[in-house]
Amino acid sequence: MDPLDGDPVVLRSTGQRYRETATAIRVAVATLQDIARPGAMVSVAIDRVRTDAAHLADEVHAAESRYGETGEALLDYATALADAQERAVRAIADHDAATADLGAAQRRERTLRAERTTLLASDGEGAGDLTSLDRLLRSAGGDAADADAAAAAARRRYDDAVADRDRAARAAIGRIHDVVEGSDLNDSFWDDVGGVFHDLVDFLADALEAIVDAIVAVLNAIATLIVAVLAVIAAIVLLGLAILAVLVLALVAFAVLVLLVAAALVVLMVAALVVLGLVVAALVLLAIVVARVLIGLFVFVTGFAWLFAVNLLRGMDPVQALVQAAIPALLTAFPELWAVIALASLQETGTPDFVDAESHRRRRHESLDTLFNDLIAIDDAGHLDPDDDATNHESVVRIIPFVGPDGEIIYRVHIPSTQQWTPGGTSGNDVTSDVVAKMNQAQQTQLEKMVIDAMQRAGIQPGDHVMLAGWSLGGITAGNLAADPAFNSTYQVDAIVVAGSSVDDLDIPHTTRVLDVSHTTDPVPRTENPYLPDHSDDPNRYKIDVPVDPSDDLGHNAKKYQETVNSQVTAGGSQAGRDFLADDPDAPGGVQVSDYFGTPAKHDEDGNPIGSTDYAYTRGD
Repeated sequence: MDPLDGDPVVLRSTGQRYRETATAIRVAVATLQDIARPGAMVSVAIDRVRTDAAHLADEVHAAESRYGETGEALLDYATALADAQERAVRAIADHDAATADLGAAQRRERTLRAERTTLLASDGEGAGDLTSLDRLLRSAGGDAADADAAAAAARRRYDDAVADRDRAARAAIGRIHDVVEGSDLNDSFWDDVGGVFHDLVDFLADALEAIVDAIVAVLNAIATLIVAVLAVIAAIVLLGLAILAVLVLALVAFAVLVLLVAAALVVLMVAALVVLGLVVAALVLLAIVVARVLIGLFVFVTGFAWLFAVNLLRGMDPVQALVQAAIPALLTAFPELWAVIALASLQETGTPDFVDAESHRRRRHESLDTLFNDLIAIDDAGHLDPDDDATNHESVVRIIPFVGPDGEIIYRVHIPSTQQWTPGGTSGNDVTSDVVAKMNQAQQTQLEKMVIDAMQRAGIQPGDHVMLAGWSLGGITAGNLAADPAFNSTYQVDAIVVAGSSVDDLDIPHTTRVLDVSHTTDPVPRTENPYLPDHSDDPNRYKIDVPVDPSDDLGHNAKKYQETVNSQVTAGGSQAGRDFLADDPDAPGGVQVSDYFGTPAKHDEDGNPIGSTDYAYTRGD
């Protein structure tokens, strides 16, 4: 009988945070609803804000029940867990005391029986002593029975506490599962990408609206000026009619009137020319932009259609043919995008800043399933604000050591995926790293630099054996490092495990096993650089491409890839998966893929304690 696991204090703290989040959501919804109510201020922009506020209030309100119910479920479970733990502790203490009493009573009973046997052997002498021993034996037997009953009662109270804890846990899990499964707040990969383009279109629309408003304001000012001048002219005329009796003054007034009118006309002409020039310049610029976009769209559509047909004839699947046609067609139609790639590359020239390192509890057994748990965990760890999923503050690299076949320490390195779809953030796993990792592989990204620095901080020495793992951008980064001559000549990269990543355009040494898992509807693993050679048929490639439910995310989802790897590789559902896990008698140093799973190392080769560690970074200059 052991004390019940669990920390009610942590559960209460977490539940309280969720409940506070739900309260904050209610306040935010009320504020947005206040903004959405019609008011005295009326304009197109204000109406747009009200409409957006009302829409956002509806979306945010959907999250309130999720956080509120989750918080209440955790608080209720924390109370039940604390009560069950307290009852279990008392039951354990009572059971231990009863067990001790039972042992003492049984020992006393055995001693008394031995004395009675000895007394009987003395030919009946000491009958009084025999009676006394029988009475003591009955007392010891009664004490033993009472102690055994007390121990059994304590065991029942302990079992009741365990059952109450489990019932409370199942109830909390059911409540959380119901509110999460009933929510439609889980954005997909394409929702994030669509948000970026939606914001871009809103920005351009607002900019054009501002230009038009400025032109209208200028025209209104001109009209006002004309009215004002005409009013001045009318006043002068009335003044001249009033003093017509005085001829000299009338002539002077007429002359002044002529001069003022002439000056006003000159001012109006100059103003009209200036405004006309600005309008013409704006129209010319707009025409140039529109013409450039239309020409680019024509070139893109024409080139895309032709390349798509060619790719299909070359044997590509429809998704790959589409993606591999879109990339070169887009860059050909809009060569200005190369400037965008160059600017993104400049963002990757800096040196990342190390934030801190955090150790984690050692698992008893590691597998491909726990590998994906680690990848999902480090993606979540970069979001420091639980209320802002769109912003990723840090990039987290996780390194787990294992013991190799000759007692040497080998390392499994986990790399995060894209967690921010806007540039200019503080983390290294954002859209800028995506662009540069695929279109300018000669430029080492800051995320790649973070991985190298984390390996050095973990004590990985030149020549040590490593396995790199990642999904999406994490897998692309793993492939770029494995193909980098400077990296693969420093470390012995035995294998990389990637999912939903495009690595067919990377020349990875044949001594490195490449497990490349993709879904047939996922476009991301088909975004290879079209200007580089294809290495998909290299002998060290173990490719698995299977269909999956494409709803919401086209199959680009870490949990779905975890299920695919479990079924196709761990469970042996595909030949490629079985071949990847099979031992290779010619493996460098005799290190096999299976050595990177199992039980992690507790000490290094010098006896120093080591374990799973997360290394956090931000972008640097």
